[in-house]
Amino acid sequence: MEKRKSKVLEYTRKEVLYLMEIRELTAQSCFIPGRVNIGLWKDGNGGCFLIDSGGDETSGRRLFKLLQEHNLTLHGIINTHSNADHIGGNAYLQKKTSCAIITSSLENVLTQNPYLEPFLLWGAYPFNAIRGKFLEAAPSKVTHVIHPGEMVPGTELEVVGLPGHFLNMVGLKSRDGVFYVADSVFSQEIIEKYRFIVSMDVEGVLRTLDMLQMSEANWFVPSHAKPVQNITSLVEANRKGVKYLSEAVLNLCKTPHSREEILAALAREWGIEMDSIQYVLNSATIAAYLSFLERKRCIVPYINEGYLLWKEKV
Repeated sequence: MEKRKSKVLEYTRKEVLYLMEIRELTAQSCFIPGRVNIGLWKDGNGGCFLIDSGGDETSGRRLFKLLQEHNLTLHGIINTHSNADHIGGNAYLQKKTSCAIITSSLENVLTQNPYLEPFLLWGAYPFNAIRGKFLEAAPSKVTHVIHPGEMVPGTELEVVGLPGHFLNMVGLKSRDGVFYVADSVFSQEIIEKYRFIVSMDVEGVLRTLDMLQMSEANWFVPSHAKPVQNITSLVEANRKGVKYLSEAVLNLCKTPHSREEILAALAREWGIEMDSIQYVLNSATIAAYLSFLERKRCIVPYINEGYLLWKEKV
């Protein structure tokens, strides 16, 4: 694939925090910058589809107002996955517009039953501190389930599987060359700040990064990085992040450690403070890396005095 110099679309902190603005990448394919970049696809007849809806009802209200200002009728929201920061505006927008909610299989279950996200992360009925809007969005009714390789009904958007980050995340690729890649890559700044980039399946993350490296598009729009015309540097930054965390976990397993001990040791080493929500997200990520290393036959689990410990395989 021919390499080209990457162009990055810039936006200001004020736009991210306070304003909502539609940025056109093509006549039909747009995005709305924010803490979570939201995709917008216009059908050319005054209708539109959103790709994700932000983190809460406030996001939904702002999106509704923005679409009204641009005389756009919302036909549907396509959710790339069911994390609360991507589906939080669904309920308000669906109530106001009766729009379709479109998502992939498995993710549709959590979109309609958002309490399952903290349930999944904790492994049982969640305690109160992890039941806020940052993990548990308001429920919305899924009207269509989509699968990789299909076109989203009523659009010119192809569904692309993006395994690794969550249960069954998908991206959307428009016919005019814009690829919305959801949480498949994160910015260098986020990787360096948080270290523990949420992953459910590390092998899936690496497969997705390989696929993105080979993909052709005029624009790539991640949810947590600025849109770019060449995704190579983002892919490499995320590969390095996976390698860094994988090696850190493996190094600790030279002596037996539990998952909790591994998380605590790395958090101390990297100076990362966590609240309950960050703890369960990071704990799930460590679990994914332990499974990844075990499948690679690098480590083995065993039980000792009631603790599940992990040690390097020799």
